[in-house]
Amino acid sequence: MRYLIFSDIHSNLEALEAVLTHAEGEGFDGMICLGDFVGYGANPDECVQRVASYEEASAVVGNHDAALLDPSERQFFNPVATAGILYSEDRLGEDSKAYLQGLPITLDFDGFMAVHSSPAFPEHWTYVLQPGEATEAFRSMIRPLAFIGHTHFPIVYTEDGFIKPFVPGDPVVVDSERKVLVNVGSVGQPRDGDSRAAYVIYDSEEHSVRIFRVEYDIDRAAAKILDAGLPPMLADRLRRGY
Repeated sequence: MRYLIFSDIHSNLEALEAVLTHAEGEGFDGMICLGDFVGYGANPDECVQRVASYEEASAVVGNHDAALLDPSERQFFNPVATAGILYSEDRLGEDSKAYLQGLPITLDFDGFMAVHSSPAFPEHWTYVLQPGEATEAFRSMIRPLAFIGHTHFPIVYTEDGFIKPFVPGDPVVVDSERKVLVNVGSVGQPRDGDSRAAYVIYDSEEHSVRIFRVEYDIDRAAAKILDAGLPPMLADRLRRGY
């Protein structure tokens, strides 16, 4: 089975549409969104509804989604992130809010798991940025493979200590002999210096994961952010990919 897996849309409809179009060309059987539908960008409701329109779509909740639903989750947000949440809160329809409210914090599949932050204490929105944090995640994994987002930086960690950037054309082969943690990057707010939207396809029969980077209309997405009165740095980030 081929799974389309992506994360951190952040209300960027242009990037999401580009990813879905590209992935449909590659072919997939299932879809998994690793959360953070909302925040930062100009089209929160449209992004939630676009993913929800796929019958084969599964998803987990992200920290920005949780912050929209529960103001107490905003206590550690900086002013820019908070501005994005307040904008999304005002523009999200009731159907979209109900969809986000129904999302679990983790998903368990045959052979792998999906979570927004880390398999270790996912409700605390832990970042996996260092080897020690990856080691803690491995201890919590009941499956040999986990897909995460949250950092907006695609990277692969393996239980034997190997760490590498996740780049197109360099598939990751997974097996049951060692645990692997795959960060799929971000659709709507990449922060690895590459402004293109990111997504992966996991082939459970070939036991391989491939990342794809997709061009999209950044100028249009950035203009909509500025027109919405959101912080200008959110538009600048799209162009810089950081």
